[in-house]
Amino acid sequence: MDFILHDKETIAEMLTSIGVNSLEELFQDIPVDLLLKKLNLPHGLSEPDLLRRFEELSHKNKIYSSSFLGAGCYYHYIPSLVDFVISLSGFYTAYTPYQAEASQGYLQAIYEYQTAITRLTQMDVANASVYDGSTALAEAAIMATVATQKKKIILLEGIHPEYVEVVKIYCWGQDIHFEIVMEDTLISKLDESVAAVLFQSPNFFGDIENVTELVQIIRDKAPKCLVVQVMTDPTCLGVLKPPGKSDIDIFVAEGQSFGISPSFGGPGLGIFTSKQNYLRKMPGRLIGKTNEIDGEREGFILTLQTREQHIRREKATSNICTNQALCALASLIYLVSLGKSGLREIAFQNFQKSHYVKQKLETIPGYQILNKKPTYNEFLVKCPNINELIEQCKQENLLPPLIISKYFPNMKNIALVCVTESNSREDIEKFIHAAQKASKKNMGGN
Repeated sequence: MDFILHDKETIAEMLTSIGVNSLEELFQDIPVDLLLKKLNLPHGLSEPDLLRRFEELSHKNKIYSSSFLGAGCYYHYIPSLVDFVISLSGFYTAYTPYQAEASQGYLQAIYEYQTAITRLTQMDVANASVYDGSTALAEAAIMATVATQKKKIILLEGIHPEYVEVVKIYCWGQDIHFEIVMEDTLISKLDESVAAVLFQSPNFFGDIENVTELVQIIRDKAPKCLVVQVMTDPTCLGVLKPPGKSDIDIFVAEGQSFGISPSFGGPGLGIFTSKQNYLRKMPGRLIGKTNEIDGEREGFILTLQTREQHIRREKATSNICTNQALCALASLIYLVSLGKSGLREIAFQNFQKSHYVKQKLETIPGYQILNKKPTYNEFLVKCPNINELIEQCKQENLLPPLIISKYFPNMKNIALVCVTESNSREDIEKFIHAAQKASKKNMGGN
């Protein structure tokens, strides 16, 4: 990040412009006991020395050659075009359109993003995005209670544990009752008091649910109950049936897989879609296209916003007041760059490579695949010694899979393995080799 220090003359000029005599006067509203008297900082460095220092610090980061960690944040190929477009100054400086109609370029980009998402998901309408997948799911839960005027939701086991925590916090704040249930007990829990059933597919454990069958079960037992589906890696829509074809009421997802780098765990992109009849209950923003009243020119406008600085809180249906515009743009460029055939190829590679790893692991003594349903790019594997597997992966310079007991303490020695198109054949063979070495060491071999 570029940084140019202000000299004393520049500071004095700025203070004069705003009618303040000194920095002390500028900060006079801050309590004295909270003001820092002196920062314990080293002497300043020249620009070349500072750049060298930053480079030295960057070497403390461990850069793995490949990743087998998923669980909500994924490594996928990002076309070069994505970074080029989002780096254009007209986009990365206008990251969110508060004065909407003054930013026609960005409004059009968001409109095109909404169009791409509705085509991909086959849902009626998509909004201009919310913070991330977890807040999208929580907002969907709140939206369902508003739409149905009921205060009870059911979460099907298999939703990402961190998403569940966010939903819990939202429900606590609005006095909404929630219950987490197993699939085999879902029918007994359904009645007319339930506002919505929330489920994830592919779920946190990698299982692909029979969405059509699940929706039908809910419709038969509780016809007025909304069905909400969430995904953490929507690249699977390249091969899986879109939610709009399964009669889903609200579909949400984490859009990080669409052209956004995992970085250090963020930022994310909350994809939010629904059926047409719930349009006015949606959180965030909705961009529309219109024509001039006295002319033929097309324009883009902020059609709907459920919470903003100029809307009274009691009138708002959501507390979301920022859309991830730059991330949404990245996802749009990603989808446009790949097209239908490209996304389908990405999805096929995810599916095929992960199943190849599953087959190889099952031939190694001590490893057992636990999934009973079809999977996409993640799956559960019982390990002879998960700590040894993690260590062997690190020795191969591979980012290890997730130790599932982090979220589920009773699931000992179980790993959640993720394989995507970014894992080369060489990477995969290294991972298999790491698993073989871990197995041999656990049996007392070298």
